[in-house]
Amino acid sequence: MTSPPEPPPSRRRLEPDELIAILVAFGSIGAIFFWAIGQPDSGLNLSSLLSSPAPIANPVPRVTAPPTEESVGIQPPVVAPTTPQASTVDSAQSFAIVPVPVPQISPSVSVASPVPAAPTPVVTGFSDVPATYWATPYIAELTQRGILQGFPDGTFQPDKPVTRAEFAGIVSKAFEKAKSKQPLEFQDLPANYWARSAIDESIQTGFMNGYPGGVFRPDQPIPLSQLQVALATGLNLKPKSDPVQVLSKYQDAQEVPKWATSKVAAAVESGLVVEYPDANKLTPDRGATRADAAALIYQALATEGKVKKIQR
Repeated sequence: MTSPPEPPPSRRRLEPDELIAILVAFGSIGAIFFWAIGQPDSGLNLSSLLSSPAPIANPVPRVTAPPTEESVGIQPPVVAPTTPQASTVDSAQSFAIVPVPVPQISPSVSVASPVPAAPTPVVTGFSDVPATYWATPYIAELTQRGILQGFPDGTFQPDKPVTRAEFAGIVSKAFEKAKSKQPLEFQDLPANYWARSAIDESIQTGFMNGYPGGVFRPDQPIPLSQLQVALATGLNLKPKSDPVQVLSKYQDAQEVPKWATSKVAAAVESGLVVEYPDANKLTPDRGATRADAAALIYQALATEGKVKKIQR
């Protein structure tokens, strides 16, 4: 007689604390699942559970090339390369290279220094007095003032010796001085001489004088030292230092007549002497030219503030 089969073991009922643990476990798993789905870059969605997701390539950053020397006109700053720092993330994970921002450089604008305008060449209007001639500024100013005049053929003849009568005419036009002396009668000066009135005025204002014997010698070329003496006398110029010491800087100072030393020194100190063509020589016995007369008259007017003195 066979024994009856054993009855199935009875199912044990779970304890309350075991039920609570199971519920907590399932709740945690569900919470983790729903959190993972809610992340924007997690790549987890319901469709990913049903099909294999396609690999997503890391986006390649767009790096703007820094401005070059040719594009901005200056040398761009050198950016030191950055060394990647060690990371604790798994080496299998791909990294996106973040470019170092390059500052935008505005091209420098170079402002050119103002260039002074070239001086306007002095024009006299005379065919034989170019702008480069040494006495052009003096001649141009005096002709504009009506003190000097040219010749009918359009020339000035600057290197022509100036006579005593011509210089008297220039002086009478250039200066307005009170007549402090009486006119003189000269044997070689007729009443109808073309420069008679100018010669009389030059004597009355103290610029000129005659020679012993009652002669004026109107057509005689005037030496340069006499022209300097005439202007220094008429303008009442006096030397401020020892005349011999003043003239000692000139190589031919001993050629100045003794009677003219003081007046020539006064002319030098006052800036009347232009020192042309040699700054180391006075050439006192050289016949003064029309250009010499223009230069000395101009500088004499400058001592009175009527014109701006020209420094050579």
